[in-house]
Formats: sequence, structure tokens, C-alpha cells
Amino acid sequence: MVYGKKMYFWMFVIAVICSSCEKVIDVTLDDSTSQIVIEGEVTNVKGPYTVTVTESKNFEENNSFPGRNDAVVTIKDMTSGITETLKSKGAGAYQTAVLLGVAGRTYELKVVLGDQTYTASSRIPTTAVKLDRIFAKRFTLDSKDIFIVPNFKDPVGKGNFYRLRQWVRGIKVKGSYVRDDEATDGRNYDTSLFYDTDPKAGNPLINNGDAIMVELQCVDKGVYDFYRTLNTTIAQDAATPANPLSNISGGALGVFNACRSVKLTSKAKF
Repeated sequence: MVYGKKMYFWMFVIAVICSSCEKVIDVTLDDSTSQIVIEGEVTNVKGPYTVTVTESKNFEENNSFPGRNDAVVTIKDMTSGITETLKSKGAGAYQTAVLLGVAGRTYELKVVLGDQTYTASSRIPTTAVKLDRIFAKRFTLDSKDIFIVPNFKDPVGKGNFYRLRQWVRGIKVKGSYVRDDEATDGRNYDTSLFYDTDPKAGNPLINNGDAIMVELQCVDKGVYDFYRTLNTTIAQDAATPANPLSNISGGALGVFNACRSVKLTSKAKF
């Protein structure tokens, strides 16, 4: 991600004052030969759910990854034992028809490409956490910048992991936040979701009256570790590009995320 000097300064300030368990996420991959990239999600909300199978490019190339339409993709509910074969929708996307995510259940993803098999498993957490409200707030250090503030309470008892995404006027802001409760067990969360507002970043800016939305995902530790270890912006002080910890075996990049998901919408008023 490229920052203007002004945004670079503010992001440095944010990195210092924000908790270490709260990070702005953007995908960055090591330069390498082409690798398979698998991304899939199953939630407690009725599907269909989608799995994408693509090929990576070198770091300096564009982010238009070629899709693989020759894969056999299945997801198994490890509680019921039922396996569904996903239907190809083109451009490397595969979709479920009947699978339903259930809290507390583990799901196993299998992707077969020729003689290579990739597998992953992820569990939808049982703990339900709701978004109490979201609102827009001016940035204290620069009043021209407006950010969304979600409010939710972490349940008492450590071991909860979260991922947050945000939309403005229906446009998704690039990247996401991850958070654990190691240092904030049982506390309220009410921190702004900072993002790059430099025009070069291509993110939507928040105006008075805009529709805003936040998704709160309760994820398992494997998914949290993937997003936590993504090479990020200045907030993680990463010296070189690095591949994140994937929960997919077989040498593929990416993540399979079985999670609880809740979304909340509002209007920006400030």
C-alpha cells in the first residue's frame, strides 16, 4: 500500500497508540513462482458459501489472479458427516447449494487439482457476540478524516478472536482488522476502524448521511493467526514481504474461515 507523507505520519501515530492485538490488514505475498491460492468461508448465516481457487503472482505484479476452474472442491460437515461438492461458477469460484454453517461445528475443506490435494479445517465458535452499535467519528488528530467506530462487548473468558470489515455506501474498505482478548478480556470495544484515506488508496471516504456497515466475525485461532500474520501496513513494522500462516495444508496459500458473522448498518452523522 502506498501512503502520502501526511497519512504515513498519522498511521505511525496510530501504530504507537493502538493496542498490539489490533491490526490493519492488507494481503502481501513473497515474490516467488506461481502458487495456488485458496480462500473460502462458511458462516452461521445461510449460504451459499464460496471458495475461490486462483494462482498467485509476484509481489510487483497486479492483483488480478487467474482462476482455476479445473478443481474438485468439497466441504464436509464433521458433525453430520455430510459432504457437499461445490459447483464451479467460473473465474475460479466454487459455490455451495445446501450446506448450512452451524455454531460449534467443524468444517473440512478439500481441493483437488490433478494429483495435488489441499485440505483445511475450521470451527465456527459457539460464543455469540453482537454489535451493539456503529457510528462515524472525526479523527481527533485530523478532523477531515472520518472513521467508523463499532461497539461490542467481549464475553468474560479468554480465547475469543475477532475479524472486522467495513463498508461505506456499499463499497468495501480495503483490508480488515483482527483482534484477540488476551489483554482485553470482558471489556467493551469502541476503537475507530482506521484506514488509508489517501485518494491513491482507492477507499471510499465517509460523508455525512452515508450508509455505513460493519461485519463482526468470531473466528477460530487458526483463522485469527492467518490474518494476524499477514504482512501489513506500518502498524506491524514489517521489514520485508512475508507469507502469512495458512491453515491450508499441501502448500497452498490462503485461508479457510468457518466463523460466526453479524453485520450492522447505520447512517453517518457527525
